[in-house]
Amino acid sequence: MNRSLDLELDNSQYADRADTASLSITGDLTIECWIKPKSTGTLHSLFAKWDTTGNLRSYRFLHVSATRLQFQVSVDGTTPSGSGQSNTDIPTGVWAHVAVSYNAAVGTCIFYLNGVVDGTASSFANSIQDNASKSAIGCSDAGGTPTDFLDGLIDEVRIWNVERTAAQILANYNKELLGNESGLAAYYKFNSSYGDYTTNGNNLTAVAGTVFSTDTPFAVGEAAFII
Repeated sequence: MNRSLDLELDNSQYADRADTASLSITGDLTIECWIKPKSTGTLHSLFAKWDTTGNLRSYRFLHVSATRLQFQVSVDGTTPSGSGQSNTDIPTGVWAHVAVSYNAAVGTCIFYLNGVVDGTASSFANSIQDNASKSAIGCSDAGGTPTDFLDGLIDEVRIWNVERTAAQILANYNKELLGNESGLAAYYKFNSSYGDYTTNGNNLTAVAGTVFSTDTPFAVGEAAFII
């Protein structure tokens, strides 16, 4: 049965997993997901391998208070790098597919909204630090204390260890994947499960009573073929 993950800011809900080699990505990276925000005005962390204590910052994808997207990486675990954000506000109560692709060699990223380029950012470090911080959907970490909670629905979270092209993102953003696509490090469908649909086994643990919703961005159909 098709489902999404329903996270409540007031209940500090999220899902996470301990540090794992396949999510310790140090080079090119793409993060994709569908979101349906319930509120704005706060910083919402969509996917983060990021702890603000000591030198445990790696990378994170954010829905910022101005309702746009932001991305950060750190080469030393201490200092965030990157500037700029996406161009278009994402309203509450509406499903939107959001994505960011990071090119380590040139230190830039591209934001996507519903499969279409929606801004770029620059001045990023040329690599990402590999550290022991956990990975989380719906929050970042501050010395073991979660923060920057997402308030809304999230679905079809995909983490890639490659820079996906605009054509690839557009062709597949509104379809389920198979889970064995090249470069796919973790894939969460949230169809009543916190399991990773790749063979990497990056299964999540739900925190604070998270629940699944029947409100989803698209109907489940035939799995997509990746170009």
